[in-house]
Amino acid sequence: MATIRKVVLSMYHRRHDYWTDADIAELLPELTAFNITTVKQLRLLMKRHRRALLREERTKMPRAQTLDLLAGGGWHGIDVHANTSWFAIGGLVRISMEHEFGFETMLPFHEIRHTEPT
Repeated sequence: MATIRKVVLSMYHRRHDYWTDADIAELLPELTAFNITTVKQLRLLMKRHRRALLREERTKMPRAQTLDLLAGGGWHGIDVHANTSWFAIGGLVRISMEHEFGFETMLPFHEIRHTEPT
């Protein structure tokens, strides 16, 4: 878990670090399922999709969507003045995996997460 955090934060801003260790631990089975088991493999995956992720973060949202996110999830990851948001560590990793392997390939992991009780 600390390794994932260290690899991701070596390439992205510290503001992305608002997930707990338990949240980051959820990434391990997903990474293993796609045969990403070493630090080097994770670093290369994150490096390949860095520009696309940063471009997605700079996309402006409608003001109503910004306020809805703020009301629903707190202030983490939201810039109310610029109407933008940024991904947490897990989001960066998962979206990099979606870019690498395709959204359809990642669907089973999305469905597992959404069906679990909160």
